[in-house]
Amino acid sequence: MKKYYGMAAAAGFLFLVLLTIQVNRVTAVTPTKSASIARSTDQASTGETTETNEKEPNGNTQESQEQASASDEVNEEDFPTVSLDDWSLVLVGPNNKIKSEIAQKDLGKLSNGYLVDQRIVSAYEKLADAAKAAGHPLVMVSAYRSVAYQEEIFNANVNTLMSQGHTKEEAIRITKLTFTEPGYSEHHTGLAVDVVDQDWYQNHTGELLNEGFGDTEGGKWLQAHAREYGFIIRYPKGKHAITQIDYEPWHLRYVGVEVATYIEEQELTFEEFLEEAKEHIARKEAELSSHEWEDPLAEDWIYEGSLAKSQESSELTQDELLLNGGNLFSENVFSQTKEVKK
Repeated sequence: MKKYYGMAAAAGFLFLVLLTIQVNRVTAVTPTKSASIARSTDQASTGETTETNEKEPNGNTQESQEQASASDEVNEEDFPTVSLDDWSLVLVGPNNKIKSEIAQKDLGKLSNGYLVDQRIVSAYEKLADAAKAAGHPLVMVSAYRSVAYQEEIFNANVNTLMSQGHTKEEAIRITKLTFTEPGYSEHHTGLAVDVVDQDWYQNHTGELLNEGFGDTEGGKWLQAHAREYGFIIRYPKGKHAITQIDYEPWHLRYVGVEVATYIEEQELTFEEFLEEAKEHIARKEAELSSHEWEDPLAEDWIYEGSLAKSQESSELTQDELLLNGGNLFSENVFSQTKEVKK
């Protein structure tokens, strides 16, 4: 019996200590809220004059800052919901070697016979149907290419240049201007295709794949509508410094409708989007972390009880609070002790 009373006394002492801390907290919070209300009332009564005085010397600048802030918030809210591990966001290019090739079992055949990642077959077929309906039937030039095949065509071009009198170093340098180095081509992913429209395919002069296609009606249609099916113009004009590849209006890359729409509307490269995504995700994680630690006692049982009866508690003295809490705790503890004794 003494053992149980000793436990009850110790627990009671701990409860009183915690309750004392909580009472101090409640009494400390209440004046702060009152002061905030008082300040708000004062500002409301003088707000018109203050706002006028602030705007008069530099009204345009302040308005611009407010608009910029609002614009940033909208962009943040409109940012696509993505994960950097999404299969459709894999980055492969001159500075990013593919980590693993797509498995042959994961490839799907398009109606034209070309192979792509089977997850984008439907999206491409819908794009092709829409282009045809708009009067720009598409002709595919290239789709999935394995690293082995890329090595084959890359080396063949190097050998051709060497047979024309170029050194091997010169031949490799020249080949890299028109052929992606094996292991660094988006075509290895199965998410990229090279397409032109039928009119360009039949009537072009010079090389089939050249940036002049972007100025045609078919090229313009792709620029405006490919995003609706999840594709982007992967290498836009004037972005060589970022992509390391010149403008290619024929090269489409699947990234998903939401991401494609955002990229094209914001006039970004895929690389720029991924950087924004990293920053966006980091900000969201920081906000969540900040929210979790903003009030560590927010879910504490003592704190919740105090908030629920904050009005009633504010009318009692600290001694009364302690007495009431101690009596309630003693009743619960001794009730539990009797049950244990039985």
